[in-house]
Amino acid sequence: MVRFWKVAGKLTLLHVLMFAFATMVTIPFTVIAVINIGMEQIAANPEVITEWLEENMAVGRIMHTLSSATAIGAALIMYTAFERKQGWKLGFLRQGAGTELAAGLGLGILFISAGFLIILSLQGVRIVDAAFNSGIAVGLLLDLMLFVTVGFSEEIFSRGYVYGLVKRNSNIVTAVIVSSLLFAFLHSLNPAVFSTPFPIINLFLAGVLLALLREWSGGLWLPIGVHITWNFFQGDVYGMAVSGLETESILKLERLNEFISGGEFGLEGSFADTIVSAAAIAVLIVLLRRRRAGAT
Repeated sequence: MVRFWKVAGKLTLLHVLMFAFATMVTIPFTVIAVINIGMEQIAANPEVITEWLEENMAVGRIMHTLSSATAIGAALIMYTAFERKQGWKLGFLRQGAGTELAAGLGLGILFISAGFLIILSLQGVRIVDAAFNSGIAVGLLLDLMLFVTVGFSEEIFSRGYVYGLVKRNSNIVTAVIVSSLLFAFLHSLNPAVFSTPFPIINLFLAGVLLALLREWSGGLWLPIGVHITWNFFQGDVYGMAVSGLETESILKLERLNEFISGGEFGLEGSFADTIVSAAAIAVLIVLLRRRRAGAT
């Protein structure tokens, strides 16, 4: 019981640090928005700040990128202060990182493409245009900066510190469940996340999938790669919202069926993502069990 409360206390402090750092990062950008918008408009409609940041993509993406990066700082502070001498590794510094990252990037494209093709084949969306120009290129570069940062930060935070801490003090199953629940919680303020049950279910399943990839590979580089291309191809290539975030994209879509397409939340709000994630999780569980059986 004492160990439980120690772990719970560390996880609470971890999240407090991250939210505190993220708040400090967003304050200057909020001030910039207030200066440009004016207090009268904000008093009449506070949502205008969010709208201004969406319209000014570069400012908004830089803010989101820096805010996301605070998760890395929080995880590293907690690990250095409490865990470095405890005998477990975050899984970041390791040989073969480049190979694992490349494999992860490929798997991320495979997973998200499978989900998109399911939605497309079921006529949840239709492609109305495909374009690439200088404006789209700038948007893609800004989004790539964001999604690379998100891939590193959320994996170091969730599959590095949270997963490692819980596994060190409990077992793999508990570590997978706890890290995945907290991963879903981190996205609970995203737009349209509670529009249907699928977004939260799929966020949890994504956490399980990434945790099992971390367990299978023994490090973070495989899940980092999956996370980066999963987000980038979902939004900037296939033109769907990324956990509620709209992006520039090469393909332009028309949503024909909100239930099939995932609506405003994007592919992760669709049962197609549930199918892909569940299938990948099942394969990983089989592989992990076979490897464990072979080792005994």
